[in-house]
Amino acid sequence: MYSKVNFVNSLLFQLETSVRIFYGYVKKSFADHMKNKISLDEFIILDTLVYYPHLNKRTLTKVLLRDEDYVGKFLEKLKKKKYINEVKSNSCDIQVRYYELTRTGEKIYEDSIYASTEALRILLKFISENELLAFTKTLLKIKNITLSLQL
Repeated sequence: MYSKVNFVNSLLFQLETSVRIFYGYVKKSFADHMKNKISLDEFIILDTLVYYPHLNKRTLTKVLLRDEDYVGKFLEKLKKKKYINEVKSNSCDIQVRYYELTRTGEKIYEDSIYASTEALRILLKFISENELLAFTKTLLKIKNITLSLQL
């Protein structure tokens, strides 16, 4: 049996618009708090390097589900700000480049953590922690199913 659902009321549309609105809010809130010392996009790369140390650009693109140009642009900005170093490993005659935070990068990362979670604290005023955890698990499941379909 076919059930007609208006597209603007569909799961896909609601997810996309909610993410776009929320991401815009988080980006502005983060910028206001950090006063242009670091952007949210730069913070996301630092955060990824903290949790997954010594990633190269190709692996960063896979973890972040972003294209190489996007990741490369922010890696260059972070290098210019001296928040990360590019490390070249010459083991086994294969040159591998990976990234690690500098002391300045570790400091700005620590200073940014509060700003990065401000929107979450606001959500917790309206949605319980258990609801947010369950929703996050559901989104991860949707992401993983979708990624598996693309293979």
